[in-house]
Amino acid sequence: MVEKGTPARFNLPYQEISIDTEGGKRLFAWYISAPQITSAPLQAPAIVVIHGWGGNAEMMLPFAPVLHRAGYSLLFFDARNHGKSDADDFSSMPKFAEDLEHTIDWLEARPDVAPGQVAILGHSLGAAAVLLVASRRRVAVVVSIGAFAHPAVVMRRLMAAHHVPYSKSH
Repeated sequence: MVEKGTPARFNLPYQEISIDTEGGKRLFAWYISAPQITSAPLQAPAIVVIHGWGGNAEMMLPFAPVLHRAGYSLLFFDARNHGKSDADDFSSMPKFAEDLEHTIDWLEARPDVAPGQVAILGHSLGAAAVLLVASRRRVAVVVSIGAFAHPAVVMRRLMAAHHVPYSKSH
């Protein structure tokens, strides 16, 4: 599903950006700078926000106003094969995690983002991806909303719902 709205819906100033990821693919994203309280250059903490399967950045925008008011810079992006990001051969939790890592790298390279102060927030499959990324790199905070207990359980339920036989290997 492609976005129809933007952060402007919440009266937030934003930049539409593109971030390189695996295989020469590009991710669509919105960058919302932290509110500027003084005229001095600001280095603010930042949060990368990732949607779940079949979602897009717009679906996560209701988090933006409260996080922005709290002083965070925000990066909302579409994983590959979602929203306005490039298509790829398939989507998976590891690919969501790869995309998330590239967005973290993009934020960490910004002069307005406080060093060591990048947090990650994900929903559903994005929540599982933030947990995977947090297991292999240092991030300031991890927020996982609705991650599944185990990928194999999720796949078995999905297969059963579509009447796909499952054979347990020994």
